[in-house]
Order: sequence, then C-alpha cells, then structure tokens
Amino acid sequence: MKKTLLLISGLIFFSFVVSAQMNVSVSLNDEIYEFLDVANKKGLCSPLNSYKPYTRSQILQSLREIYDNSEKMTENEIEMVEQYLAEYEPNEEEKKNTFYKASFKNHNENFPISFNYKSELEFVYSGGLYTDSDYNSFGMDNMYIINFDGDIGKGLSYRLKGVLDFSWMPLMEIGDYLIGYPWFEDGLDDFADGKFAEDSVEYAKIKNTQRRIRRYLNNSYLPYSYKKPWSGQFYFSKNMNASGLEGWATSFGLGFSIDGEIRGSILDNHIILGAGRFDREVAAMDTGSSLVLNAQAYPFMAVDAQFKLFNFLKFYSLTGILEYPNQDYINNDELKLLGCPDGVDDSYFYQNAFSLNMIELDFKRLHFDFGSSVVWPKRFDIGYMFPLANYVEYQNHIGDCDNLALFGDVKFSIEGIGSIWASFYLDEINGLNNNPFKHTRAMFAYQGGVKYVLPKLPFATISFRYTKIEPYCYTHHSINYAPWYDHYICENYSNNGESLGYYLPPNSDEFLLQFKIQPKKGITAGASYQLIRHGADYGSQQVPGSNIYSELSNQNRDELEKYFLHDGAYNWIHIVSAGSKFALNTKIPVSFYGNLGLMFSYFTVIDSENYDRDVNGNNGNCKDADFSTPFDIANTEEYPNIFGAVLTLGVSINF
Repeated sequence: MKKTLLLISGLIFFSFVVSAQMNVSVSLNDEIYEFLDVANKKGLCSPLNSYKPYTRSQILQSLREIYDNSEKMTENEIEMVEQYLAEYEPNEEEKKNTFYKASFKNHNENFPISFNYKSELEFVYSGGLYTDSDYNSFGMDNMYIINFDGDIGKGLSYRLKGVLDFSWMPLMEIGDYLIGYPWFEDGLDDFADGKFAEDSVEYAKIKNTQRRIRRYLNNSYLPYSYKKPWSGQFYFSKNMNASGLEGWATSFGLGFSIDGEIRGSILDNHIILGAGRFDREVAAMDTGSSLVLNAQAYPFMAVDAQFKLFNFLKFYSLTGILEYPNQDYINNDELKLLGCPDGVDDSYFYQNAFSLNMIELDFKRLHFDFGSSVVWPKRFDIGYMFPLANYVEYQNHIGDCDNLALFGDVKFSIEGIGSIWASFYLDEINGLNNNPFKHTRAMFAYQGGVKYVLPKLPFATISFRYTKIEPYCYTHHSINYAPWYDHYICENYSNNGESLGYYLPPNSDEFLLQFKIQPKKGITAGASYQLIRHGADYGSQQVPGSNIYSELSNQNRDELEKYFLHDGAYNWIHIVSAGSKFALNTKIPVSFYGNLGLMFSYFTVIDSENYDRDVNGNNGNCKDADFSTPFDIANTEEYPNIFGAVLTLGVSINF
C-alpha cells in the first residue's frame, strides 16, 4: 500500500514538473488549431479534444506525436513541424528585458516562480461600399495589448491579457422588432395601478405592453463576422467619465477588456483544472462550427475541468457567470416597464449563470459526444455546479424555471481523406407527436458537414457544411418566477448580448463552402462562399422567433406553426470572400492580414393577405401560409436589394 501511494505521489509530482510553464491556454485565433486539425485528418496525431482552447502542453504533445510520424510528411511539412516545436518547447534561455517585454524567474527548484511580460500593437480597419450609399460604413479598432504569464510553483500557471481599444464602429438602424408580450400580465397591472391613473396614456401603454428592440446593421464588416475586442465597457471620447459607460462604439472612444486564467494539470494532462475569462469553443466538429459554445461567442468568467479517463473516454465540465449585454440603446422604454423601478438598466434583467458538461468518446475513426447545458439565474445551486449532474433531470427536482438544452455530435473520419459529421442542439420540443419542422414549439438547431484533405497541397482542405437554426432556438420564454427573483429575468442563450451558440440568429440557415491552405508556418490563405437566409426581424413582414431576444409567449404556443421562407420576409445574403495572413520572421515579428468580400443581399416576401397575423402579433400564425405559399423578391425601401464590397486590413506587431 505504501509503495502504491509513493508511486501515485511520484506520478503527480513528475506531472507537475513537466507541465510547469505549459498550462496556460493558446488563443482560439492562433493558426495552430487548423494545423493540428489537418494533421489529425492526415493520420499524424491522435484525435483532439472537441473542447478548446488547448494548453501549450497539450499542443506540444500533439506536435511531438506529429514529428514522430515524419516519414509520412514532405520536407516542407517537416520543417513546419520543427518550427512549431521550437515555438512551443520550453525555453530556458535568458532574454534581454526591455520596455516592451521582460522575463523574470527565481532559482528555487522546489518552488519556481516566473513572470513574463510582452506587449503588442494591432490595427484593424474595415469598410464597406454599397450600391445604396446610405449603407456605406467604415470602422476601426486600434489596440494596445499587454500579456502577462508565468508559473507559481511546479504545477500552476497563470495568464493575464489586457486590451485597450481605441475604436469606432458605426451602426445603421433599419427598424424595430416585436419580441413578445410579458407572460404575467397581473404583475404589469399591479405596476400600472400603483404608478399611473387609470385614465392616463401611461397606464394604457403599460396595460398593452408590446416589447420591441431596435434593429441595427454593422456595415463595416461582412454580415455576422465582427467580434468586438472590448468587453461591456466603452467610453466616448467626448464623455470619458464615470457616467459615460456606453453600449457600443457608435462614436470614437475607448474600450477595454481583461482576460486571463489560472490553470494546472496532473498525470500528463489527464486531469486539467482551471478558472478564467477567455474565448472557448465546445463540441465543434470544425473550427467555428459549434452549436453549443461557439468561438464567436464573447468570453465570460468560469471554472472548468477536463478529465481524460482513457485515451478514448474524456469528460468536460464548465460553470460560469454570464455578462449582461449593456445594450440599453436597442431597447425601447417598454422593456423598463416590466414591474421595475425607474432608472434600471440591462443588468437588472440579465443575472444569469451558465453550466455545461459533456462526455466524449474518441475511437480511431469514430467520434461521439453528448452533453447538456443550462442558463440559470444566479443563485447558490449546487446541482448545476456539480460536474456529473444531468441538468434536464435535475431541473425536475427544483422546478421548471431555467433554460435547458441537450446536444450531441457524431463524426466519422478516414485517415488521409477527411471527415463527415452531424451535430444537433435541442432547446425545447413539445412531445413526439408534433412535426418538429412545422410546430413552433420545436426549438432546435442542426448541422451536417464534410471536410476533405486536398492531396499534394500543404495542409490544405476544402469543407462544406449546412446549418439550420429553428425559430426561437437559443431564446426562452419570459418568466417572473425564478427562485430568489421577484421580477422579470431574461434567460435567453446569450452572453454580452450575443448568442452563446452558433453565430447566426434564430430562424436562419447557412450553406458554407470553404477552402483553406497553409503553405508555410505564418502563412495562411483561404476563400469561401456563404448563402445565409434569415427571417426578417424588423419591418412589416417580420417573422416571429427570428431574434435572440424573441420570447415564445404562453398564448397558444402549442398550436403555433412555422414555415421557413414562406411565412414572412426573409433576407438572402450571398457572400464570396478571400483572405490571407502573412507573418514576417524579423527581429520584431510583424503580421499582415486582409480579407475582401463581395456581398449581394435581397429579401423575399409573401402576399400580404397570406401574411396577415392575428391580434397576438408575435404569437400569431400567418393566416393562410404553409410550405406551398409562394414568395417573391421585394426590392422596396423597407426590404431593398443591396450589393456591396467589404475590405478588412490589419497589422499586428509583437514586441
């Protein structure tokens, strides 16, 4: 028994030693992820986790495995692997400290401590020119980035990243969107009765509340492609004081963000524990494809745990606190009339936590994962914090008051050829006797894709995927009865105002054809074609359930039906784009990147007689619409045809 304990202690100690300085994660934007994915499809390394980011140690393990298969690679590919190994292998060389970068460490072998600092400048400018000059737009992000990392002892690493962003990103208002009626009208009645006279305009307005949000476009970037580098804080240059917090960089000013983590691993990365705020992606069968927690989602503070029980069996768990959207500028006054005191803002309605767990099976050719997630108002709820809980089953014990979801993925791979996959995300469904493609109560998303490794080209692939997001998916019904809260709480599947899941809004689909190639380390290029179709979330033929802020009312919700493309106005967007990134291997590394996209956008509408909805507005069906209802291209002032060209250029300087 003593020998066994000594052996286990020795393994843990050894794991701490070899993992030191290697436990911090690598940004999801790094080119190494696509490199490792292609290497895996070529049969050069073992299957990779479907939860990211990876730590430096995990990446180094895969690179060493790839290098051990050098006989399967060309000389150019071997050179690339050697360059990556040189980047990720621990480097004990003493470096000269400067104002822009520095490195310090003690010489205590029993408790090593290190501190590394480096800074970076990044400038990104993007603009679009359109056939309608009202859509012309130009935006920019000028960032100063500070990075700190190091070790505390033999098994614990830390990382901190601060961003100052001098930004300007104009938005174009195009209309507003009816997002629903409150579920509990009695609460509104009490509020109206206590505050306004029964014969007043204010009283009538509250009694007939229809909550709406303003709809904006960011025309400086291609649709659904911009991710702001600052967090919830932004200050216009004309009002940089304590009262100047703004929701978006519609005027030039300063935004900032702080990301970081503390992480450790034992037993040769079989157990990895950490906490921090940074970008994550979970259950993604290809880069940026996750329906559950997408790389495009904004970061949030969370604790997570990774367990590699066997080479084929892995487990992942996460619990964190979501950030409120800070988007009062999109809300009309009606949102503040839901029984709330004067002067409240978005933070009053968004007080949510998020938990997720997933089990993953990886065999030589077959990958399978399954898990559940939940958005729940913040309270001390041990069940959602417990990694092994099944959230759907657990909610049956505490009441139906949270936003639950189930998800699963299956992928089949053939070495040297590529992979094919299917993904599914189930938000809500009303029994098995309903048609899930017809009844609105069925709220889900699904995806199918294939990725092919191009022979004779260095780390090149071509991929295709189709993704469908049903109406009201990623949303939730409005509730006033969450434990610990006596007012309305929004529990949609969002963080910082954007979806946690796929980057498209509800009631959308996407065809994506994509080519990528990496001829050298530091050089990447690609091209893509997208067709995105989305139910209009503004205007005279807006389609219910087409916005992340939509809420499915309790009025006749079991009888409501949906007819994609045939029940209102739909925006069709064709996008062709190409881009590349090039890194100069100089004394001060400099990277240049750019992307040019051409976009053609138009709307289809149905006959107004078929669209006519009942008095419930957001809750009503189209009068006579079904999947046979014809639609035509509109090209009106409300729903115009637009052609545009969008150019994005950037430069990054790492000191």
